[in-house]
Amino acid sequence: MWPGFLALPAGHIDEGENAYDAVIREAKEELGIKISINNIIDTFVVNRRNKSLLPYFDVYFEIDNYTGELKINEPEKCSELVWGDINNLPEDMIDFEIETIKNNQKGVKFSKIDTDNEKKLVLK
Repeated sequence: MWPGFLALPAGHIDEGENAYDAVIREAKEELGIKISINNIIDTFVVNRRNKSLLPYFDVYFEIDNYTGELKINEPEKCSELVWGDINNLPEDMIDFEIETIKNNQKGVKFSKIDTDNEKKLVLK
């Protein structure tokens, strides 16, 4: 969690899962909603390279529907839910996620982002 910054819901793939299993599980765990693989309308990947952290491959999913009521299921990791305009993202959003969304809007489905987001890991 990056205190004081907005971030997209996220998680890791657990042992025995694939990326689709993980997004379905994470949506339920973090947001209290149920999605199915049929709700996924777009997928894109970013090779995120950090200044001093190990590189990540982030897989992003866009969905078109869900069931349930959105809520914060992990208050120790999240303090608020915010709906944002995809064309006018909040300035306090994680930098590499803004860049990722903009790349996807340009049709880039796989990109590399070099980031120094470690500065956002420091508790304020």
